Amino acid sequence: MASAAPAPHLRENMLAPRFYTTDVAKAARTDLGPQRPTFDAMLAEMEADYNRDHFDRKVPMGRMCSLNPIEKDAYESYLVRSCVSEFSGFLLFKELSRQLMKAQRTDLGRLFNLMARDEARHAGFLNRALVAEGIEIDLPSLSSKRPVTWFPLNWVLYSVFLSEKIGYWRYILIDRHLKANPGHSFAPLFDFFEPWCQDENRHGDIFNLLIRCWPGLTNGIRGRLLSRFFLWSVFLTHSLTVCERGNFYQLLGMDPEHFDDEVIRQTNRTARRAFPVVFKLEASYFGLRNQLVETFHQLKASETNLMRQLALKARFSFLLLRQLMQPMEVSQ
Repeated sequence: MASAAPAPHLRENMLAPRFYTTDVAKAARTDLGPQRPTFDAMLAEMEADYNRDHFDRKVPMGRMCSLNPIEKDAYESYLVRSCVSEFSGFLLFKELSRQLMKAQRTDLGRLFNLMARDEARHAGFLNRALVAEGIEIDLPSLSSKRPVTWFPLNWVLYSVFLSEKIGYWRYILIDRHLKANPGHSFAPLFDFFEPWCQDENRHGDIFNLLIRCWPGLTNGIRGRLLSRFFLWSVFLTHSLTVCERGNFYQLLGMDPEHFDDEVIRQTNRTARRAFPVVFKLEASYFGLRNQLVETFHQLKASETNLMRQLALKARFSFLLLRQLMQPMEVSQ
């Protein structure tokens, strides 16, 4: 099978998956304190690995129907980006596990190692689906060639919590739609989305617990600013990614805009359990989202027109600021 270099469908732009690292020494100082009983219960649940038997590696991953070139491109693009994103999570969790073990925090090290197991399992299934499409990605080589971004620990806790929870809602909504409309389920990969989303949800709960271990992260103006920034940035990235992958969701028989609406609404509601404030998500928020998506489309279509690019970038930046400043409400 031919191998593309270094990963087909992975264009370098602001939506491309990234690899991350963080302040491990600070992570090692996490005080579980009153969270210890919940932590122990979560660790036991992770060690039980209830989803182990659901991920059958013997299941063929080839498509069950043919796709036209545009549909095939949409499906392969989804697989590549999703595979790299899951592998990015694996690398972050594995490195945290290794360093925490060295720092004598075996409890935290074990938990991160188990989360790394789940991410590796997900990446492996996505990679098998890619191989069935005739695409091979050398993930270890890819990790050594792409830059690693350093994030402060509080950024990692906020962003990974949201990434896992938004992942849960993405997978469960696709799973529910395909079960209600089985004619659109054209690949065996989709049969794994239900146990997959359970892993994402469990990981999100773990990061919610870790956030509670650092009370200063959710108190006062710092907590409100972190909540605003990460809800805004994660929702924005999701909206633009869905916009860029619109053909994939249409292939599943889904309306991309309605899918994005529901994922954002549900994730915002879930964030109430962890963040001090969340967006109100009034009509103005989604109106700005639509303008941002439209401007994003126009930017991509005018790459050779410098003056138009400058005008569109200015408009895009203004819309970003307006969306960032949308009203929020106290979590209850």
